[in-house]
Amino acid sequence: MNVRSSHCDDTAESRETRERILEAAQKLFAERGLDATSVRDITTEAKCNVAAVNYHFGGKENLYLESFQAMLGPLRDQRMAVMNELMERDPAPTLEEYLAGFAEGFLEPLVDESLGRRFMLFVSREISDQKLPAGFFFDQFIAPLVSRAVSSLDRVGVPMTQEQSFFCIFSIIGQLLHAVKGHHMSAQIETMGAPPFDLKGFVDHFVRFSAAGIRACAVEETTPVATAGGES
Repeated sequence: MNVRSSHCDDTAESRETRERILEAAQKLFAERGLDATSVRDITTEAKCNVAAVNYHFGGKENLYLESFQAMLGPLRDQRMAVMNELMERDPAPTLEEYLAGFAEGFLEPLVDESLGRRFMLFVSREISDQKLPAGFFFDQFIAPLVSRAVSSLDRVGVPMTQEQSFFCIFSIIGQLLHAVKGHHMSAQIETMGAPPFDLKGFVDHFVRFSAAGIRACAVEETTPVATAGGES
């Protein structure tokens, strides 16, 4: 009985140590990048011994991969769940309802001051100085989300070619990423004389702006383009 309890305690302690290492690694990799972060930096932050990194992760490079994956997975799954919920509605959502749900699901986890800022820093560093295996970020995170978003956009009743759908999805994601940056930089933005960044106000604007743009793209597909001489 005592031996079993001791084993369970050791397992719980081991899991706790692993989580502390992962948390410390995410923080430091986001702030400094892979090369500028040592194993000792991580274990000092995590309050554990250096050998624990090899024991739990097999080295710093594997820890970097798992740190990224631990953030990507929940974000990807949450966004997929939002799109699935939107597509399961009966009747199907309007374009405006779809965009509002998409925006809220995209922004909600990223406006958190710790997680959101850390994720954005992590991604920015990886884009400028790739350390993950080739194609990992795209295959694990971007491709499944964009593919699902394109197929779900088709259901809201705006006829477009697949190319137009992809362009529209990339455009709305670009707007939302800049909104996250604006949220985290709100203090600096206000020093420029801009109004305080209002996330809800942005979402309302985003829906109107994006719905008009998407409908304009659909119109382009069915409406002849006028020439300079006024002929179509």
